[in-house]
Amino acid sequence: MQVDCGKGQTMEDSDIKIFGKEQAQSCDDELRLISLMEEERANGNIDKAARLGDYLAEIFLDEDGLLQRLESVVGELDYPQNILFQIKILLFFAAEYTINRTLPNTVLKSTAINALYGNIKDGDGAFYAEFSDGAEYSFYYLAMRKESASVIAEIGKAFAMLCGKENEKNFIELGKNLFNLTVEEVEHIIDIFAFTGV
Repeated sequence: MQVDCGKGQTMEDSDIKIFGKEQAQSCDDELRLISLMEEERANGNIDKAARLGDYLAEIFLDEDGLLQRLESVVGELDYPQNILFQIKILLFFAAEYTINRTLPNTVLKSTAINALYGNIKDGDGAFYAEFSDGAEYSFYYLAMRKESASVIAEIGKAFAMLCGKENEKNFIELGKNLFNLTVEEVEHIIDIFAFTGV
């Protein structure tokens, strides 16, 4: 059956049915999201996710303290500012990756990451502007997607390349160690926050 839409346009009956299904699906998705948000708010997880983002931002904003913590594990980080910037970018990527991998749903992931980004933007606008406009993240995403025996090795290679030290094994190792260290630390921090159902 055709429906006259005016101006010489018609709509098939099947078009109406498809539209109705899509609209119903969208409504169901919204209701599920609202229900999930209510559940996560009630059990305290949304508050914990926001505090997690705040806490991680405090660590990143204290650059001297962050470098001291890292040096105790990976050795001296006496590098020029451009290398220190790449270190912070890698740590930030690893933290965001761990949040996305560890927290159980989009509501908690986005709450934690929005708090992290918001605090970084407020506390270190220059770093936020530079990394949010930069291409560094895309290289790490590509490294994660490569068909490789070791994603961590690809992360190390990407880090070395971004530092302008593409073939230097010590920089590849540094990138791998920094990534692994950050993932372990953020997983530990998430455990401390004791999310319900995680």
